[in-house]
Amino acid sequence: MERKFVALTIEERIAVVTINHPPINALDPQLTKELSETFDILKNREDFGVVILTAQGKAFVAGADIRVFLELDRKKGEEYALAVTDMQRKIEEFGRPVIAAINGYALGGGCELAMACDIRIASSSARFGQPEASLGVIPGAGGTQRLPRLVPLGRAKELLFTGDRISASEAERIGLVDHVVPEGEELDQAKQTARKILKNAPVAVRFIKKAVNRGLQMSLNDALMMEATLFGELFETQDVREGVNAFLEKREGDFKGK
Repeated sequence: MERKFVALTIEERIAVVTINHPPINALDPQLTKELSETFDILKNREDFGVVILTAQGKAFVAGADIRVFLELDRKKGEEYALAVTDMQRKIEEFGRPVIAAINGYALGGGCELAMACDIRIASSSARFGQPEASLGVIPGAGGTQRLPRLVPLGRAKELLFTGDRISASEAERIGLVDHVVPEGEELDQAKQTARKILKNAPVAVRFIKKAVNRGLQMSLNDALMMEATLFGELFETQDVREGVNAFLEKREGDFKGK
């Protein structure tokens, strides 16, 4: 697949997906399609254990290409939103952890894209917001749903109602991002986090992501039952024996993902 706006590299079992769609990395239909297809490709590869999603330039993704909105009617608007939602669901439900290394503006669809990732590491110069109401629309790709699941409800509504942009430090304070680092260090920090994850048993990490994501959509009792089922399934893997033996022998585990 030829990609115009998305680059993919894999090194040391870390897949780095880099957006480069100047000038502001607008989340237009072509970029949405390329991101979706890139995660489809990654789904069928086994030579990595963690994905980092980042971007080039002054923006992570500074929102949609607003000019496209002038071409939308009710049906096309829904289809447009669903295409972005489907792409972001692939990221959210991807079988391995996805870390967002946020280098700049993450507004509108960019903020929604970051929220679909498992962990968010932001440059100190990054800015976040959902300004859709100022355009007469609502966030159409998860903003009204993921934001209240990450930050206090009142704060989420305030950001959605006002369209305010907030700093990386404020985003960290309210729980929208997990770490803030000096400008230019976000990708390195994401790789450090990825290396920590890669030391653990791959199947266990995948099951943790599944348990957390699916459990949040269930009652507590149902989620606990699912957790116990996944816990039991892991005892059919070689990695459990390796992990326990490594612990008892006071060494690092040599996990095979089996």
